[in-house]
Amino acid sequence: MTLYRQLLIVVLLIYGGLLAVVFSIEIGNTRSYLSEQQLSDVNNTSTSLGLSLSPYLEDEDVIGAESVINAMFDSGYYQQISLKLFADDSLIDRRNTRSIDGVPEWFTSLELFQPSAQEQVLTSGWMQLGELKVVGHPGFAYLQLWNAMVDLAKLFVVGYLATVLLLMRALRYLLKPLEQIQQQAKLIEQRNFGQTIPLPHTQELRSVVGAINHMSDNIAQQFESQVQEASALRQQAFQDSVSGLGNRAYFINQSKSWLAESGVGGVALLSLDIIEAIHVRDGFSARDEFIHSVGELFTAYTQQQQQLVFARISNLEFAVLAEGFDQQQLLDLAEEINKDLLSRLATWKQYMPRPLVMGLVLRQKDENIGELLTAADTALHNARELREGFFSLADVEHTHIPRSQWKQLLENTISRQSLAYKAQVVNFIHSDKVLHHELFTTIEVDAQHYAAGQFMPAVEQFRLGAQFDQMVVEQAARALQQDNNLSLAINLTLSAISEASFLAWLVELAQQYQTVASRMAFEIPETAFLQENTQLEASLDSLRELGFQIGIDQYGRNLNSLNYLSRVKPNYVKIDYGYTAQALAEDGDSHFLSAICRAARNLQIITVAQRVENQQQVELLSALPVDAYQGYVAPPQRFTLND
Repeated sequence: MTLYRQLLIVVLLIYGGLLAVVFSIEIGNTRSYLSEQQLSDVNNTSTSLGLSLSPYLEDEDVIGAESVINAMFDSGYYQQISLKLFADDSLIDRRNTRSIDGVPEWFTSLELFQPSAQEQVLTSGWMQLGELKVVGHPGFAYLQLWNAMVDLAKLFVVGYLATVLLLMRALRYLLKPLEQIQQQAKLIEQRNFGQTIPLPHTQELRSVVGAINHMSDNIAQQFESQVQEASALRQQAFQDSVSGLGNRAYFINQSKSWLAESGVGGVALLSLDIIEAIHVRDGFSARDEFIHSVGELFTAYTQQQQQLVFARISNLEFAVLAEGFDQQQLLDLAEEINKDLLSRLATWKQYMPRPLVMGLVLRQKDENIGELLTAADTALHNARELREGFFSLADVEHTHIPRSQWKQLLENTISRQSLAYKAQVVNFIHSDKVLHHELFTTIEVDAQHYAAGQFMPAVEQFRLGAQFDQMVVEQAARALQQDNNLSLAINLTLSAISEASFLAWLVELAQQYQTVASRMAFEIPETAFLQENTQLEASLDSLRELGFQIGIDQYGRNLNSLNYLSRVKPNYVKIDYGYTAQALAEDGDSHFLSAICRAARNLQIITVAQRVENQQQVELLSALPVDAYQGYVAPPQRFTLND
């Protein structure tokens, strides 16, 4: 029971008890007054009637005496008037046995009033003439007492109700700071910090509110410092200070994540030989200025095409990771980069006839990043030997499906609702509980199996994400309705969540399937939060209010600040594989993984490691701030979504 209700009940009970005491005292006083009034009235009646009867009795006029008694009996409200004549022992007796109207029988049965009686002997000199008896009727007293009780009860009830209303308003006003403290505590629990409660006038509550505000500010500052520490640590380890791009270590980490997820695409090495010429002719400042402008250009590329990764891996060389690109897209990218860089060189172009060269390579089989970089470096060397042109493409076997065929295959799959699924369990490290099962999609055509990593680049390129995700989400929701023990996480595509119509559809569908909300999670790539997206975040807030889980995939992949966590407030994050691979390596470093995990844990966000291959790695992760894991230690299993 709330403090407000407790105080209200206690005060009302005390006030009600006081009213009951006052009511009983007032009724008691009224009863005593009516009893005394009745006795006085009987005495007066007996005296006046006796004086009136004496002359008739002296003359032995019985009829006259009877007329006087009748007149007195009819003019008042008496229970009995009787006269016993001593001369002949005759009796004149008048009685009233009627009950008074307007008074409940149960009330008169309480016998609150006893009939008042007065007896006297009528004389003439020394001669006794008769005995007069007057008995008052208590009905009138009952009527007056009942009316007094009803009127007083009405007054007290109205006053009590008015007091209740005033007391409720007063208590709500006085206890408003406590309600605000409760709301602030809930906000802190929900990882919302920094909101200040106005200081109340009550001195005791004023100090409590001040302490709560101070605590909230401190927690917000601690979280901010943790985020800044994690960001600074990542930038120190993975960011080139001059260009603002990632460094070689960052590129290797991103490459590991790419190879672990899809491995479809290509790598390019870009050598800006003109950097050294600028340095020799114009000095360090001009060189760094040019490198910084190149970094800004490449950052703009990544914002426009989120499947691109740029890094400065040496003094003159930059590396490009083009996830999901085919040969033609890679060649078009090289032409675009060359054009944009030449426009930025301005007067520096005169320093060198060919200011940049590029080596390109497509991943065809199962090459690792070392083999791809070696091939790209060889292509870069070949480009330097060319008399014309600025790039060279490493020899590749054309085994990829053309983009046009991918589009047709995807459209057919969506129209036929013919996706195949696998589900991989996500287990908690320190308990036997399961977080959920992540849903993976595959396309099966003519005994060929295409994993999501192979066709998802085409889904994004052809803007089919909204249709694709609608199909997956609807089928998953129906499966959850059929199996109450199932929990699923669904990855949403970037192209889908960038469409307002899809977000509106998703919220509407979530309302229809709210019964499965606690067992359904939506995973959003971290890239979606590099820039503030109020429409997306508002939709996620709506889903969260309905009870659905929100997760962030590829957590920590980008070098941007982690401050978006406090805005988005996800239920869990799935750590980018590059950090996990670095921590689990034989001579690995877990500082970076721990730093980004602590930033999430401070907001009570569950952290999930991906691509965990064996139980030994699970044991290594148990010593780190990681809550859950998934990977080939528990490989994906065939999963059927029944229509």
